[in-house]
Amino acid sequence: ETVIFLKSRAKVEEEYGRSLQKLAQHTLKSMDRPSVGHQSTQQVSWQRLVESHETLAANRMKFSITLSEMSDFLSNYVKTKETVRRKLRDTEQRYQKAIEESEALLEKARTKYEVQCGEWERLLLKTGGGKPETLTAAATSASGGAHSTSSSSAIAKTKNVGSAVSGIFGKHKGSTQESLERMGQEAGVKAKVANEAYKRLLQQTNTMRRDFYDVQLPKILASVMGLIEEVDQFLKFSLGKYAYTYESAILADAITLKPMDGAGLPGMVEMIGEIDSKADLDAYLMATAKNGGRINRASIPYKEYEMSTIARLYASPKRIFGVPLDTQLERDHQQVPLIIVKCADAVEAFGLQNEGIYRQSGQSSQVNKLRNEFDLDAEVVDLQVNSYISDINNVASVLKMYLRELPGGLIPAAQCSAMLAYFPAEDLDPGIAASADAAATMHHYDRDQDLGLAQKISGMASAVRSLPPPNRSTLAYLLAHLDKVQAFQEFNMMNSENLSIVFGPTILPAGNNPANAALDIRRSAKVVKFILDNRRAIFEAA
Repeated sequence: ETVIFLKSRAKVEEEYGRSLQKLAQHTLKSMDRPSVGHQSTQQVSWQRLVESHETLAANRMKFSITLSEMSDFLSNYVKTKETVRRKLRDTEQRYQKAIEESEALLEKARTKYEVQCGEWERLLLKTGGGKPETLTAAATSASGGAHSTSSSSAIAKTKNVGSAVSGIFGKHKGSTQESLERMGQEAGVKAKVANEAYKRLLQQTNTMRRDFYDVQLPKILASVMGLIEEVDQFLKFSLGKYAYTYESAILADAITLKPMDGAGLPGMVEMIGEIDSKADLDAYLMATAKNGGRINRASIPYKEYEMSTIARLYASPKRIFGVPLDTQLERDHQQVPLIIVKCADAVEAFGLQNEGIYRQSGQSSQVNKLRNEFDLDAEVVDLQVNSYISDINNVASVLKMYLRELPGGLIPAAQCSAMLAYFPAEDLDPGIAASADAAATMHHYDRDQDLGLAQKISGMASAVRSLPPPNRSTLAYLLAHLDKVQAFQEFNMMNSENLSIVFGPTILPAGNNPANAALDIRRSAKVVKFILDNRRAIFEAA
């Protein structure tokens, strides 16, 4: 724009100078005519005024030549610097293209890695069995948006392969599990190889990016900054020269071009002198950064493949059935096993008025299904779904199954023997009173009976007190739950005696002598009934 302006201004000044020169010469020629009398002071002044215009025209012609030379020189300078700028731009684009090609290869490697991991995950899921509906719902909720996108894309890519594998397994059901495990191992190896290739390309791409953003791009930007500063300084110099020449050429218009001191208005040189190239460049860069955004120079992070929650559970299940009580509570950071808490909550919410709760058994298939879900991860099991609350006996049965399979029982052998000692076999008589509380209510206890009850409560409290903390807290929670159940015995027909018959052999397992098995079961029921009838007194004393 400056070159065009200087060329146009040179043309305008040349035309103006020639027109002014022609006008002055014509005027002076007309003044050479013989005049009548002597010249007046007005004519002399006029002649001098016209001669001054002729001089002004010559100055304008000289000014036009100077402008034309400045325009040509500036045009050649701009062409030279434009060549340098294009070379810098081509260099930057060459590096950018190399990085884009490397990132494209990296994206292909990442896609292959996700496909291999998705295939491995699918085989893990097939090896672990079908997805339980409650685990599926919880896994879908826990996976998140970002995980769902990557997992769904990987699984979608392997859908056709999965259909083919399922067809083959349909023909060879006998070897399905073995084939799945072998294919799972092969898929794991492929996923590992794809992961290594992905990491290698990731490292290569990040190296190229660091070299570009940390070394090459700063050099290019420094060169561009130097070029900009040089062009700005030269332009400033050219404009200053133009201003000085212009002021010199039109000295008669100095008042307009360069006001007198004290006028408070800057002249053209002063205006040009106020140009601050650095401040202008900083403002331009700030506006560009605001509109175009910042360059992300950070390295591309490693993106680990995220398996679905169900796959992770099958790969690393949190077993509870057959696991010692203290081991699982320490692992899960719980005071009471979650299976007992969740089953008790479900029974209290939906089964307190269910006749024969804990006495009636659930469906074997549903109980085993629920057991398998708890044995993967008890935290994600949701017993509030319709499939479980429709038959609350399934929930009650899995709770009893857990207690039966608990290693060492809920009450260890030492405490079990101490409790059974208060109910010797020779004292078992079908005609014995239903409970100590019922007898006390009927006012039929004599002094010896009161002392016997107090002794039993004290002995039971001592045995409970000696229990390991995990067993004591779990027993207290379970008995509190059973106390709520018997509170609704009007509806569920499960009083303390019925509950003790169900939970006696579970809480206090029978001895190893088969001949005494029936007697041991009756004694265990008596112990559980006594503890349940006197729960508050026993645990307050413990």
